[in-house]
Amino acid sequence: MIKQNQGKLNAVHVTVDILISMSSCHLSYLIYRFMSTNDLVYPYITNTTQWLVPIAASLIQIFFNYLFDLYRSYRSERFLAEFSNVLKSNLCFCILMILLAIFTGTMPAFQALIICYYFVNLFISTMYRLLLRNFLKYMRSKGYNKKYIAIIGVNNCTENFIEKIQTSHDLGFELSGYFASAPDTKLKIVYLGNYKKISKFFKTSPPDEAVIMLSDKLQPSLDHIIAICENWGIKFSILPNMFAGFSSRIYISDFDGMPLLSMRKVPLESMFNRFLKRTLDIVGAIFLIIFFSPVMLATAIAIKATSKGSIIFKQERVGLSNKPFVMYKFRSMKVETEGDISMTARNDERCTKVGLFIRKYSIDELPQFFNVLKGDMSLVGPRPEIPYYVEQFRKSVPLYMVKHYVKPGITGWAQVNDLRGGDTSIEDRIRHDIYYIENWSIGFDIKILFKTLSKTVSSKNAR
Repeated sequence: MIKQNQGKLNAVHVTVDILISMSSCHLSYLIYRFMSTNDLVYPYITNTTQWLVPIAASLIQIFFNYLFDLYRSYRSERFLAEFSNVLKSNLCFCILMILLAIFTGTMPAFQALIICYYFVNLFISTMYRLLLRNFLKYMRSKGYNKKYIAIIGVNNCTENFIEKIQTSHDLGFELSGYFASAPDTKLKIVYLGNYKKISKFFKTSPPDEAVIMLSDKLQPSLDHIIAICENWGIKFSILPNMFAGFSSRIYISDFDGMPLLSMRKVPLESMFNRFLKRTLDIVGAIFLIIFFSPVMLATAIAIKATSKGSIIFKQERVGLSNKPFVMYKFRSMKVETEGDISMTARNDERCTKVGLFIRKYSIDELPQFFNVLKGDMSLVGPRPEIPYYVEQFRKSVPLYMVKHYVKPGITGWAQVNDLRGGDTSIEDRIRHDIYYIENWSIGFDIKILFKTLSKTVSSKNAR
């Protein structure tokens, strides 16, 4: 049995990160000299600084890596979680270097070099961790570096937990067996005995970790079982019975020293993530308004010339934290049907001829870029509904209100999976919206934007 070797792996990480940081300093200077016609940094280069600066930079980089939790196990997590921390560590390092350069008056000389270092170190660090991750997955799939887990108790989550362990060989987990008051024929792993046998098993064949499947039957013995785990130095986790129906993104938060269990992990609760997304929204909206300005002008003229009524259709929708806002669209329907709140469908008879065309290619959505600039909406997010339907769905669709944890979007994960309009399943849309909310990242947003462009051009997603 191979025990957890995270301490040794961390030593490798630190050593390699120091070498990567030092190499990035030297490579950045070579790239800078190659691309720059005026080497402002040269006066600062001496025999001492050639080695002192890279060493100092690497130690500061290690500090930020440690600060952003890069020296822990990411065995059972997606690479995106690790990459996000690499990105934050490098960004904070470069911000600190820029501040030091401003404070010392060397900013004009070092600004290009710092930016160059950021991209070089980010690229090399990411490639190293990605290659190492894939190598470790390969080794685990071959039976090396396994982590053994003993299950204590049985509840509604146990079968699903066992299935995930047994089907994910590259994660390197192996089940030693399970303890329960009596054998359970539905579980396809070794029965290790009742709870009285735990201490003896830990003494003779200690696992790397124990997972306690908490249930009403096990609750009275919980303190005793935890005491056994701690007495033998076995790391343990608790998986309550109630979690069978909850999201996997559950996490522990702190309330003045008291642990609180949160049922959903929402990445956009982080100020840093909200800043990244808002930056993408503003830059993207400005670019898209400029890019589509000829299309919007032509659409406005066509609407005005072919039907009476306003060019822009305004409608109240429900957004972030259930707050209403006014959403803009190019008017695609006849004036007498603007007050109709029934959901739209493909080839809706209420549409004008111009309206059918602009809805087919989602041109009617373009004015919502101004909603994005105002901050009411985002480029990507769950589509907003009018208050009437929100109230109806709140009562009839489970988890419907979760979509209001984030800003609504012009496009979303549901929409690029062909779930838009009144002729699609609201339950499927909500399931996709919740997946997006719990798995948000800048990369996910960009992926959705490109898929939206692809579907709009091909017209497969036309309503």
